[in-house]
Amino acid sequence: MVVRGGFPMLVPAIMSKCLRLLIQLIQQRGLFHKKQFFYACLVLLIICGSSFGICENVPNEQDAEFFERKIRPLLVKKCYACHSREKEESGGLLLDSKPGWQRGGDSGLVIVPGDPDGSRLIKAVRWKTSDLLMPPQDAGGRLQDAEITDLETWIRSGAFDPRTEEPPVIPRKAWAQEFQERREWWSLQPIVSPQEPLISESLWNTSPIDRFVLDRMVKEGLTPSSLENPETLLRRATLVLTGLPPSFEQTVAFGNLFRRDGIVAFVAEVDRLMASPAYGERMARHWLDVVRFTETHGNEWNYDFSNAWRYRDYCIRAFNDDVPYDQFVREHIAGDLLENPRHNDLDNVNESVIATAFYRCGEVNHDSCVDFGVIGYDIVDNQLDTLTKAFLSTTVACARCHDHKMDAVSTKDYHGLLGILRSSRSVQHTLDMPHVNQSQIDSIRSIKIHLRSALVQQWRQDLITLDAAWLTSAVTALGDKVPEMTDPLFVWHRLLASQSESGQKYADTWLGVSAECESEIKRRAAFNAENFVTIADFRKTLPEGWITTGMGLREGVCAAGNFLPADDGDSAIRRILPAGLHTSTISEKLNGALRSPTLLRTKAKVSFEVIGGGNSLSRLVFHNCQLNYNHQHSIHHPEWSWITIEFPEKTESLRPYAELLTFWDNPKFPDPLGTLGKDTENQRQPYDEHVKNPKTWWGLRRIVAHDVSEAPKDEAGFVHTLLSAPPPQSAQELVAKYAEAGRSAIEAFGSHHATDQDVQWLNWMLARGLLTNRAQQPPQPKGISASDKTDAADAIAALVTQYRDVQSQLSLPRTMPGFADEEEGISQPLLIRGEYTKPGELIARAYPEALASLEKSSERSQVPIVGSGRMMVANAISSRDNPLTSRVMVNRLWQWIFGEGLVRTPDDFGHVGMKPTHPELLDHLAQKFVADNWSIKSAIRSMILSRAFCLSSVPNDKSRQQDPDNFFLTRYSARRAEAEVIRDSLLFVSGRLDKTLYGASVHPHRVTSDNDKRLFVGPLDGHGRRSLYIKSQLMEPPQFLSAFNLPGGKVTQGRRDTSNVPSQSLAMLNDPFVHAMAHAWARLVLEDTSTTVDQRLTQMVNRSLGRSPRESELRRLSKATNDFATIHQVESNDILKDQQVWTDVAHMIYNFKEFIFIP
Repeated sequence: MVVRGGFPMLVPAIMSKCLRLLIQLIQQRGLFHKKQFFYACLVLLIICGSSFGICENVPNEQDAEFFERKIRPLLVKKCYACHSREKEESGGLLLDSKPGWQRGGDSGLVIVPGDPDGSRLIKAVRWKTSDLLMPPQDAGGRLQDAEITDLETWIRSGAFDPRTEEPPVIPRKAWAQEFQERREWWSLQPIVSPQEPLISESLWNTSPIDRFVLDRMVKEGLTPSSLENPETLLRRATLVLTGLPPSFEQTVAFGNLFRRDGIVAFVAEVDRLMASPAYGERMARHWLDVVRFTETHGNEWNYDFSNAWRYRDYCIRAFNDDVPYDQFVREHIAGDLLENPRHNDLDNVNESVIATAFYRCGEVNHDSCVDFGVIGYDIVDNQLDTLTKAFLSTTVACARCHDHKMDAVSTKDYHGLLGILRSSRSVQHTLDMPHVNQSQIDSIRSIKIHLRSALVQQWRQDLITLDAAWLTSAVTALGDKVPEMTDPLFVWHRLLASQSESGQKYADTWLGVSAECESEIKRRAAFNAENFVTIADFRKTLPEGWITTGMGLREGVCAAGNFLPADDGDSAIRRILPAGLHTSTISEKLNGALRSPTLLRTKAKVSFEVIGGGNSLSRLVFHNCQLNYNHQHSIHHPEWSWITIEFPEKTESLRPYAELLTFWDNPKFPDPLGTLGKDTENQRQPYDEHVKNPKTWWGLRRIVAHDVSEAPKDEAGFVHTLLSAPPPQSAQELVAKYAEAGRSAIEAFGSHHATDQDVQWLNWMLARGLLTNRAQQPPQPKGISASDKTDAADAIAALVTQYRDVQSQLSLPRTMPGFADEEEGISQPLLIRGEYTKPGELIARAYPEALASLEKSSERSQVPIVGSGRMMVANAISSRDNPLTSRVMVNRLWQWIFGEGLVRTPDDFGHVGMKPTHPELLDHLAQKFVADNWSIKSAIRSMILSRAFCLSSVPNDKSRQQDPDNFFLTRYSARRAEAEVIRDSLLFVSGRLDKTLYGASVHPHRVTSDNDKRLFVGPLDGHGRRSLYIKSQLMEPPQFLSAFNLPGGKVTQGRRDTSNVPSQSLAMLNDPFVHAMAHAWARLVLEDTSTTVDQRLTQMVNRSLGRSPRESELRRLSKATNDFATIHQVESNDILKDQQVWTDVAHMIYNFKEFIFIP
């Protein structure tokens, strides 16, 4: 709703309430009270007249977006079957057009714009009245709460509806005919090389941009404004290119050079600004709006979008390095699939793969994707919407339920692209290059070789202490506790007990105990064989189709006997590992992720044989949903155990897969819900607090499926060594068996031929203290190798010390959410009316036909059998022949520079959007953009250096009358600066600005924290960091920035709203941040050498506005300063020394309109 004269958009609601009051008056009092009736009618007429004369139902982009994404599909899906012209209308009500619902039905009006509670439609869908239930049960039943909320929001905001004409009842054209007609739309035509117009005006004949601009102006009978003065021009260019104001010194120097040779001076200044790191920060912030960047996922628990700042930093580097835009596009769409990805040699990371994080931004529901299947589709729909809007400015997502109402996009096109995105998985990418940590890993491998030898040497001596007395004392120490059969003490315990009870000969007692053990082992084996089906066994090799990532899994499946030295404490080694997949063979700090191929449900449960800790996670993933809290368990098991997860029925279409993750690879970490109290505490501290202890690890041996409630039973394989023939005739002979088993395990360990049974014996002996496991500091100085020592214990201590030194040098993993292809793609069923419960025919994965070049549109590219098809999409969008990609991006660049695009709906180049004001100029820019190797810097430089950019923002009389919105570029469009520019300018002027590049985001300031929802308290000034580095949150975003139209982060918003509301003035007057910046500036000015008030005021205007104050301005400022002194009871001689006076002056200057405008 566009409001003029200060009238709010509550007018419709006021009208409806006044009308109801008037009706009540008539009903209660009749028409006898003529004076009251007359006044009531008069008030109603005034309000109605105001509403029609002052308010126009002109939507902003968000109103149209909300209707098209939420309301139209809902009406089509849930209401048209009974309330549209295509069907037999029910109750006389039509909901397929605005005139239809404005007329109402047999029961009267159903929608009162601005008043959802007074709207019969809302009463019907709420199902609160038994005789008013819509949709009825036989037509799908009650709407979901979220759908009802959408309808309430729509009506409350004025019920914008673009369907202003009733649809005629005519046979619909066949899609093929409709498609061909819509394919003729301007934005889908090939880019042609427009002929530059002939211009006689020499000053406008220096660049193609200016020739096209002036030619259009002349055709409209308009003339341009004069050129801007150099000081204002520099301020404009600096704010546009860097988001920061220029210093006064820069302004003076530029003005002097400009007056000698304006062109040379301006070119040099533009080049300097574009070489500044702040340029990349400025352009990156624009791009983040396009990809709906946010660092949390909103919804109820506001999960972190982990390490989102790495994507922000990627964008800054990309713009500063002028990465070709076609490469930038390919990296975003399929950066994980590029044959030659781009590397950052300074940080040693894979840059290309970071870009796929854009898919993962935005709001994400964390409810169960099994119970609420629409959640998974909504997530992918948002990804698809962002992809096609960001790069193609096409609303493909509007074809989710039906063929697009306006554009050449069919619902089959939508589902073909949907299948491509559903064929990829959401994963955490490890960004580190393969050589990162490699030297440390090689050193640790070498240390472990020597440490293994030293341990074997020591353990050979240790085993001499094993005797009958030790075994008996170990059993005695257990008291009444009976050891498990998997504990070798079980055999000794049973023998002692049987001997004391029966008094039999030792050999006879042994046979009884042996038979008992053998019987139990067979029973367990039979139980396991009968009830469990192996899904995957990791004890020999990685099963086919399973994927591993992360530095901790570089060694692949480990043979039995690998081990981990202890990185702290008194122990020499942490554990000896059986055969399997382990993330901790080098260190517990390295990351690792394992993912299965798509699983078919054969049993009700899936169990994982695991060991691990440090917030590692095992889970089943359905529909690629990453934040659900069902079907998962944290791994907090220092000993081998089974974790069981339910496998729901009828989930084949949700493409379930299993996943094991260290916390580096867990998109839910930190998890405010933990696992709902199952096996871990909630994690409600900031991420940085958690990673102060970077240890996280897991090991996996097998995964099985089963229906029984129990997990597989341990078959106690390693006690077979004791049970093997010949039977012992005495306790000493049994001790010998124990010793032989131990010695055999030690030798197998030393020769790298250990079995899982050997590992169990070794870990048992270590746990019982039979084998040395001490990490003492050696008396010798550092640098002496183990080979120079003769004492095994000293050698162990020295090697452990070396390990700890090297291990401490390991870089922590760097991970980032993104997309990956890990198995064959799928053909997506066409969802009837967009409902996931109504799948129709399978649609082959494909790029939308109309979005390809004209030459290729007839050959709708089919995706190869292998892979998702994202690489094909990336190549199609980044193609030089694509009619949209270059047009869309140069239009965005033009908007970033001039305030409005040549197409003023930058996210919609379709029929609902606006046509270009300068189509030839747009094609010229697009063609040159591609010819210049897709260089963004070259495109921006040509725009900034145009005469059009240098025009004054003051319109001439004719332009003001004929072109008030500056469609024809007769002047530069002055505008209020973006929220971040305002905040950064406050930091800059106050002297608090920290220009440090990159790094983790700073929590926004808030009065109180809500740790449950990850809303932590940050410093008031954000440590002086630019606004780009303040954490962007869907829930409770930064308050000061939000006041100035910071985007919400849920959908693409290439063009920000620009409101002018009282809350913005109040923010500049009352926000604690502004007050803090005024105090900081006051402290700064008190340090200067000013000798008069006017001198200081001049310096303050110089610093804040980049110019000298005018005489009248200086007089008013001086008077205000004296008034502040009077208020604070400061004598005139003390004014220059009083901080409160100058705080008020600083605060006053901050509130100059000029301070927050791009001139």
